[in-house]
Amino acid sequence: MSRRAGMTPRQNFQQDEKVLCFHGELLYEAKILEVQNAGASVPNPFSYRVHYKGWKSTWDDWVEEDRLRKLNDENRELAQSLKRSVTEATQKPKPISHKKKGLPSDFGSARGSEERSATTGATGRGLKRGRNMEIDEALDFTPQRSRCSPI
Repeated sequence: MSRRAGMTPRQNFQQDEKVLCFHGELLYEAKILEVQNAGASVPNPFSYRVHYKGWKSTWDDWVEEDRLRKLNDENRELAQSLKRSVTEATQKPKPISHKKKGLPSDFGSARGSEERSATTGATGRGLKRGRNMEIDEALDFTPQRSRCSPI
């Protein structure tokens, strides 16, 4: 559609109209708060101040008409398909597990689960490790009595 000289541009959206508005790659439901006309000499003479539904007013934004879409079923489907494509693109693929469930691993722990459960006490913790007397003797480690003198 071409503009003729002297033809005034048409305002496609009105104040208080509910629309879909692009923010980044996605379309969000929004409401037009204000409309500004920059004049007929500008290619996109209208700017719209929008409030995104469910967002804080700090996110209210002045947008050009090319970022707005009418709120209808066709554009809602477009918004849903954009959302799906963005989430699919940002999701990391789940790693493929080659481990078979229920079967013991060939490279797993040397002890089986039966042996492990036998060494746990009532609290679920393992047994206390005993002292290795051979190491203590080799290092000549003998516990010393306290050398404090009685008062």
